[in-house]
Amino acid sequence: MVDRNLKDQPAVVTGASKGLGKAISLALAARGASMALVDIDQDEGERVSTEIVKKGGLALFIACDMRKESDVISAVNKIVAQFGRIDILVNNAGIATVSSTWELPTEVFDNIMAVNLRGAFLFCKYVVPHMIKQKSGRIINMASAVGKQAQPLMTGYATSKAGLISMTVSLAKEVAEHGINVNAICPGPVETAWWTDIKKILAKPLNVPETDVVNWFTQNKQIIKVALKPEDIANVVCWLASRDTKMITGQAISIDGGHEFPTY
Repeated sequence: MVDRNLKDQPAVVTGASKGLGKAISLALAARGASMALVDIDQDEGERVSTEIVKKGGLALFIACDMRKESDVISAVNKIVAQFGRIDILVNNAGIATVSSTWELPTEVFDNIMAVNLRGAFLFCKYVVPHMIKQKSGRIINMASAVGKQAQPLMTGYATSKAGLISMTVSLAKEVAEHGINVNAICPGPVETAWWTDIKKILAKPLNVPETDVVNWFTQNKQIIKVALKPEDIANVVCWLASRDTKMITGQAISIDGGHEFPTY
């Protein structure tokens, strides 16, 4: 029998208040994980925490600005104090801006790097010593298909996700001897609030109405003609967090419906 039971395993999810982070948190909790939800949005984060508790799960919300090292240190300390250990870390928090390279403000580029790459680095930096001590752990970094194949108008985001993939491989090689697995997930376009925000920007280069942007990707650039949902990604996170994947590490796993990104 395949065992995906994560009962009593403390799991940390960054960017847990909405979109992929919320779906991942709910899926891990449904499999019995004790959840530490980390996000800069306290109101939404606490709503997700309350939802998990109402369903019979265990959840702790921690407000954290991943750009601040002191916040990350404090968050990790609170989680260990509450649960005694950290078995699963999902570095999901991320931001993006669609812009040509020469029009992208430097401070926006820096902010994308600070959250998507440096923030994930900081959580790995302060969680890994606890996993080494307990001789086990699962780290899952949320990268992107554009981290493998960079696209126009996404310089900051693509660069951050490519860096995250490289960090995944480096860390996996460093910690394998300690019983820690490190992998990345590279989703294609997923129906989340972020896609809603950028439809207007992508509609013009794709020459389609903004209401049809996600459908255009699904029908023209995927083998499987169904739009990706947050739950599709969350299910793979739970699989990577399980005992089934003890021999999988240092991988960047694409979940994209057989996706091929366009060039504009």
